[in-house]
Amino acid sequence: MPPARRANIGRRTRNANDVALLRRSQTADERAQANASQRERNARNRFVNPVPVLNLARPSRIRRAVLAEMMRAAFNYNSQIDYSMYGYIGMMDAICPHCDAANFRGETPGMCCANGKVRLPALETPPEPLYSFIFGTSQASKHFLSHIQQYNSAFQMTSFGATKIIRDNFMPTFKIQGQIYHQAGSLLPYPDADHQFLQIYFIGDENRELDQRCAIVSNTRREIIRELQRFFHQHNALVQLFKIALDRMPTDNHKIVIRADRTPFGEHARRFNAPTIDEVAIVILGDQFQSRDIVLHRRNEQLQRVSTNFIVVTMHYSTQYCIGKVTMVTISIYQ
Repeated sequence: MPPARRANIGRRTRNANDVALLRRSQTADERAQANASQRERNARNRFVNPVPVLNLARPSRIRRAVLAEMMRAAFNYNSQIDYSMYGYIGMMDAICPHCDAANFRGETPGMCCANGKVRLPALETPPEPLYSFIFGTSQASKHFLSHIQQYNSAFQMTSFGATKIIRDNFMPTFKIQGQIYHQAGSLLPYPDADHQFLQIYFIGDENRELDQRCAIVSNTRREIIRELQRFFHQHNALVQLFKIALDRMPTDNHKIVIRADRTPFGEHARRFNAPTIDEVAIVILGDQFQSRDIVLHRRNEQLQRVSTNFIVVTMHYSTQYCIGKVTMVTISIYQ
């Protein structure tokens, strides 16, 4: 295993003190004889292992020894061991001159942006009040950032699911086996059912909607949820789309279909995908849709898995994609 951390790197070790004491106790003749014996040993070693061979073999031997020592070290972590001595990629302080990405010193240059050939669009500044909650210094901002997962859960439009979820007793976390997916329900619940996820946006009364969001998520502040709720209704493109589509659905047999893999007219599908809201969503009557399309019913008890449609990210992470833009840009945009 790696050597243990020294309690005080400025203090001499016991072995060093013993060697110094031995040398001080030696006479001049004894010291000369010890030096002569050491020179003979060094000469024999150089004759058996020439310097070029030693220089070539030593790094490989060290690497093999370190790999053997570090095998399964993560399962036997010891806080007294300085594991940083065994890293070969260095610190993450090499800043790319093109995209300002932080890379490791031993990392291959250009891995982040191909030396400036790949340029991603800049992240848009979030509008108010989300901007003040994220970058502000008020108590409301601090509370929002420390509970941002709960606030996102209050506004997410899809639910989280997995093939098998394992929960241990008295543990706040859980294990997942199999596939992770998201589920989307209908726009409206049945008369005697509670509104959930996307359905909460269509309660029709601001105070009732606010009460429902505060009831399903704890450790949140009512005023913060009220401001975010008004923001989503005014500026989120998906919420506005679903409201318009709901008005156009005369019966429960109609569906709103969000098309998968739609591209702007005249663009190549593998180069750039940036469909607008009007291009990806239609209202239909019947089963004229593909397996990867998101199909939302006006009122239905069934849940649909929507993991393979790119718009699911916008629906699930509402606070991150607050505007609800339906965009997807690949990294093959070369200058």
